[in-house]
Amino acid sequence: MDLIRDVANWLATDWGNRLGLFFPLVVAGILGLYLLWLVIGYLRVSQIGIAERATADPAVALPAGGSSGEETPRGVPYCTQDRLQFPAGARFCTQCERDLSLDCTNCGATLSAGDASCYRCGTRTGVADTAHLS
Repeated sequence: MDLIRDVANWLATDWGNRLGLFFPLVVAGILGLYLLWLVIGYLRVSQIGIAERATADPAVALPAGGSSGEETPRGVPYCTQDRLQFPAGARFCTQCERDLSLDCTNCGATLSAGDASCYRCGTRTGVADTAHLS
């Protein structure tokens, strides 16, 4: 009987007051984090979809070049790190998640795969045309 009275007295005074003050704040913080997680999850799903979009052409290995100068195909996005070639319109490597590179079809300058035109000669890369297909 004394134990019950001591626990009730502890809850009513000292630490019990602090617990009564901070418990709603902790619950509100946890609820806020959960709602933030839901919002971020919704935005992610609405932007990229639940299932991964399968590309018609999977990534393939770049053709092996010469010993000193490895020649990459022009106008095709590729990953310099993984040595993979991707279909037109791809911007990120599916292996290492780096930005893809693209060689200009006209002058051969190395561009980012997301660039709409070559910085050196102005040739259009066709990224804007393939962006509206998906």
